[in-house]
Amino acid sequence: MSFKFMGQPLLAGLYEPEGIYLHSPLTGPLAILQRWGEHAEFYRQFTYNGIPLKGHPGLDLAAPVGTPVLAVAPGRVVELSYERGGFGRYLKLEHSWGESLYAHLAEPLVESGQGVMRGALIAYSGDNDGALLPHLHLAVRIQPYNRFDGWGGFSDPLPFLNSQALAEPELADGAAEMQLIPAPLAVERPGIRRP
Repeated sequence: MSFKFMGQPLLAGLYEPEGIYLHSPLTGPLAILQRWGEHAEFYRQFTYNGIPLKGHPGLDLAAPVGTPVLAVAPGRVVELSYERGGFGRYLKLEHSWGESLYAHLAEPLVESGQGVMRGALIAYSGDNDGALLPHLHLAVRIQPYNRFDGWGGFSDPLPFLNSQALAEPELADGAAEMQLIPAPLAVERPGIRRP
């Protein structure tokens, strides 16, 4: 017996690990400012559930203030919050395969409990009150995940995005130096709730 799909060419972005194919979180090319796992020594000072991080727990994508932020997959809004000294304004979506987190937002356009479609406009990007080079922090958790794994349960989103959407960042004069500074996370204290 032969199957039709066996003779078809693999198309970029259609056959991804775990069967998850994420929609681009931004319109246009994605310019990565900070990759998953980078700056391990810097991020070791921050903890998730008391466990030091092993590196940057997501992707930082260049996004001028006011850039539309899109849902990477269909899901439901499960958290809208603000983390001082870290993610700033953020939102989290729940999906059939896990969660997606969008941080450093200016204005969320959704409400808690709301269902969203893949590619739906969910927020506009911000700049954490001018403290950071404007960017979107994107992180995903894929079930089953472990929040005590040194990554806060997050996985690298890059393998699940269409690689053809990636581009080199175009930064304004003087912004190149800022690009090299890793974005801080909030210091974990008793009673703090990590996204």
